[in-house]
Amino acid sequence: MHKVERDHVMTRLSPAERDQFRRLIQDMRTQAPTSADRRRLARQVLAAHDSTVSPALRTALEAVVARDMMGPQVGIYPPDFALKQLGTDTRVRLSSFQGQQPVALVFGSYT
Repeated sequence: MHKVERDHVMTRLSPAERDQFRRLIQDMRTQAPTSADRRRLARQVLAAHDSTVSPALRTALEAVVARDMMGPQVGIYPPDFALKQLGTDTRVRLSSFQGQQPVALVFGSYT
């Protein structure tokens, strides 16, 4: 689900549903340290509150869980790649830093 669709889902929630949404999300994030755990917990929460969760609220919760699953996951190594070192012809592989200090990649545009 894209951001525009997720925003549309959120705007259709009633004030009471938004309050319930915030409480459920806060509970899930407090109880589950990683996004993989949150997905499993979200299913349990939705199953436990099945009779009180509206279809719109269920869709909003599922969208947040799906968003949390995107991107890097804790404990998963990124694919190896090589980049040209600034100002030289030397190429540096990400894997050459494994076991050393953390690496931060910054991408930007100067246009």
